[in-house]
Amino acid sequence: MPYIHIIKIKLKVMATRSLIGIKLKDNIVKTIYCHWDGYPENNGKLLIENYNTPAAITELMELGDLSSLAESPDQCKAYHRDRKEPWGMVEPRDINYSELVDVGYDYGVDYVYVYNEECEWECSRLDHVSGELSPLEILSNLALN
Repeated sequence: MPYIHIIKIKLKVMATRSLIGIKLKDNIVKTIYCHWDGYPENNGKLLIENYNTPAAITELMELGDLSSLAESPDQCKAYHRDRKEPWGMVEPRDINYSELVDVGYDYGVDYVYVYNEECEWECSRLDHVSGELSPLEILSNLALN
């Protein structure tokens, strides 16, 4: 009788982390962290399609840090609201625009999204080797799809 071997493979799931922010006056960006699916085809698309007014973005920011972004703030998975993590650990942070790289490093993010004064989303990929934010044009392409 032949033997059947069962092999269990444990997959290592990794997050694509991002920062999401809205540019305020005096070069300050109010930011939150998002753990999952930060790539432009997911979070970028969600931001363009569902968070395209200052009011909508402000409502999103009021959640604080997110486990995952969704089509509406009610559907997002927020660390404080949904996982009862202390507000002081996950509340939005006001940082200087020039500090986005450093904050991105601290959180291990791959992408940074900033809603600018022209009411448009900017997307940048954080290059961990050069220490620079590289702008991506992919967001404008997603809006057309």
